[in-house]
Amino acid sequence: FPTVLPQGTAVHEIPFGASERPDGIESPAQNWVDWSDGRRGMMLLNRGLPGNNVAGGTMMLSLLRSTRIVAYGFGGGYEPGMGSDSGLELGKELAFDYALVPHAGDWREAAAYREGAEFNNPLIVCPAAPHAGQLPRRWGFLSVGHPHVMLSTVKTGERGGVVIRIYEATGKAARGVKVELPARIGRAEEVNLMEDPIRPLAARGNTLVVNLRPFEIKTIRLTLRRPAAKA
Repeated sequence: FPTVLPQGTAVHEIPFGASERPDGIESPAQNWVDWSDGRRGMMLLNRGLPGNNVAGGTMMLSLLRSTRIVAYGFGGGYEPGMGSDSGLELGKELAFDYALVPHAGDWREAAAYREGAEFNNPLIVCPAAPHAGQLPRRWGFLSVGHPHVMLSTVKTGERGGVVIRIYEATGKAARGVKVELPARIGRAEEVNLMEDPIRPLAARGNTLVVNLRPFEIKTIRLTLRRPAAKA
């Protein structure tokens, strides 16, 4: 994809962050690669196609690789009696999803991390017959009140409760980040990636406020109190 920017900076998304990469060398990009001169630029979003390269203002995306293993193994296979030709994908029809997004400013101003996440997690629409419904017009299970902080995970905890994982996506500290839920928080604690306790966190009502360092990842376990039943 040729661009009109012969000079710029290539930034690739990595897990929970972003990294500048040199021109002309293919590198993995998790969901996006951005090429910009600080005033304007272009994002190339991918869905499961991490091989990206920018050279001379041209953005490139590797769709697939097909080669026979010859440099190691047992005569071109993974083990005796097994070949590598099954990886060539010959005779198969394949479909690839990617998107180009022009923008003003750099990747931070354009929120490339959100564009990439939205492209890889499209909305799922479920048709329904008209009915009054029980939910309000606007409702969400969880909201994170900071533009630079992303929600990575919501899951049932290995030791009970609800575990969420958030991270700062731009390399700039985020203070006073509000995490709000629809139910009152009974207990909150920061845990490590194995969900071992680190420290308790103070919560007020349905809101938790945390600070994150640049590119910091926080995993939090919450115990929620069920709202009282309506009479």
